[in-house]
Amino acid sequence: MPSSTPLTPARAVVLFVVYTVVFAVGGGLAAGIMAFVFEAIARDGYDPNVYAITFGVTGFIAYRLARRVAEG
Repeated sequence: MPSSTPLTPARAVVLFVVYTVVFAVGGGLAAGIMAFVFEAIARDGYDPNVYAITFGVTGFIAYRLARRVAEG
């Protein structure tokens, strides 16, 4: 449900920065943990595309959760 207060430009910029940081941190942590586990299991690692997909998906999930919290 959208909030009843209009979105000001300043709030939009703050939310953009927060969402971007949440996306990067959430995706980076998940991809880093996955890389660490894969390297421990198989010494040659895996295709970098696996890490990119993990980063994107988990970053998007973190973004959606942050957005839901911000909107109330």
